[in-house]
Amino acid sequence: MIVLLVLGVLEIALLALFGWSDALAMPLPRLLLPGGAFLCYGIAGCVMTRLRATGRAGRADAGSAGALAVVWGTGIAARLVLFPLAPELSDDVYRYLWDGHLLAHGENPYVHAPGDPALAELRTPWHGLVNHPQVPTIYPPLAQAFFAAASATGRPTVLAIKGLWLVMDLACAFVLQRAAVRSGRQPGVVLLLYLWSPLLVVETAWSAHLEAAGLLAVAALLWAEAGRPAGRPAGRGRARWPASRNGQATVVGALLAAGTLVKLAPAALLPALARRHGVRAVAVFVVACAAGYAPFAHAGLGPLTQGLRTYAEHWSANAGAYVLVEVLAGGPVAGRVAVAATVLGVAVLAACRRVSTDRAVLWVFGAGILLSPTVHPWYVLWILPVAALRQSRPFLLLSGLVFLGYWGLAAYEATGVWPQPAWTRAAVWLPVWSLLAWEWTQRRRAGSRGSAELARRPPRSSANDRCPAAKRATNGSDAQ
Repeated sequence: MIVLLVLGVLEIALLALFGWSDALAMPLPRLLLPGGAFLCYGIAGCVMTRLRATGRAGRADAGSAGALAVVWGTGIAARLVLFPLAPELSDDVYRYLWDGHLLAHGENPYVHAPGDPALAELRTPWHGLVNHPQVPTIYPPLAQAFFAAASATGRPTVLAIKGLWLVMDLACAFVLQRAAVRSGRQPGVVLLLYLWSPLLVVETAWSAHLEAAGLLAVAALLWAEAGRPAGRPAGRGRARWPASRNGQATVVGALLAAGTLVKLAPAALLPALARRHGVRAVAVFVVACAAGYAPFAHAGLGPLTQGLRTYAEHWSANAGAYVLVEVLAGGPVAGRVAVAATVLGVAVLAACRRVSTDRAVLWVFGAGILLSPTVHPWYVLWILPVAALRQSRPFLLLSGLVFLGYWGLAAYEATGVWPQPAWTRAAVWLPVWSLLAWEWTQRRRAGSRGSAELARRPPRSSANDRCPAAKRATNGSDAQ
């Protein structure tokens, strides 16, 4: 336990140094600070994994009250260290505040870009910090509701929206802990892998990204589905909430819609969840999404999708395998279509194979991140809850390496062009793909050994073979 506490304090110290130093200078030595924090995080995960209940040694197991208290205390302290800081690694929070500010004044952020001269009277002192002022918002309606909530007092502030995300972030950790208990996993390990993630701490407590709201919906979905065997219809097997099949389908559809209304990525899970829960889950999802967009529908489909179309056509950053996909497809448009088709294919495959929900989330979100043309560091957060729950080493590793995506931030601030040298992308993606390939090879070998061992076993004898009298009786019965 002392080792765990020391590692947590050291991680907090490294994150504090990373945050409180010159944020715009991103040379390699400074990027070693979150790298060191990630190393502490990885070692702590290994220590927590090896904790077992040993009555004779008197050590606590990974789910004990003491271990959980250390994990919770360290995770909260790490967030409080960075919470007072103004975001410097990203300016997305000012877009959130601007959208909420417009909604508070009765304006539609899907219609008006921040630079629209018609909104000159509404501009705030921080208006110049809003990114891409010529593009209307890309954020779905539930995200807009959160932005409006942060602006409800009439004086939207960074700390107000940070506080909202912090509450959701900690709620997500609690729900994920309960999902671990329900699915028979070690809650302390899962909680540590989520709550201590340096990427999560930096992107929520410092950079104030809205991913915390979407992650809460994903964690709740994992909790609702935890413990139910793959392929078994809801409402069968051991009793759990909600007990009925219809109730389970309703909850799953609503949670998927909530995640989609924060960011659209969770919608890719619909095929897998539809196969598991049927038409009711799809209907709830569609109705909830339609209800979310209804207040903005009067603007028409064009304005509602204008920002998203611009993003889909032009955004690109820290791409990994997409670089190869684009070359093979013959251009950026064909490349993006190929990626979308591949992710959809993975979702359909997960549905056809009736894999468990946590595995479906890992497959679909993993494919999206690995193939996406745009992988900002905070995008990796979408896979963090399921990576923590399943202890997926490749994606946990990615959550540390992706900090290299911030290389060149100072140059971007000075010139407006973000340099993306090949070595940074190779350093991020090659270890992740290598680890994925190694794990796949290990599983294949383990499966082959298991099949070979099963083939070598002699066939089991039946009860009649072991009991001659029973065999004679059976033969007599057959003769009759």
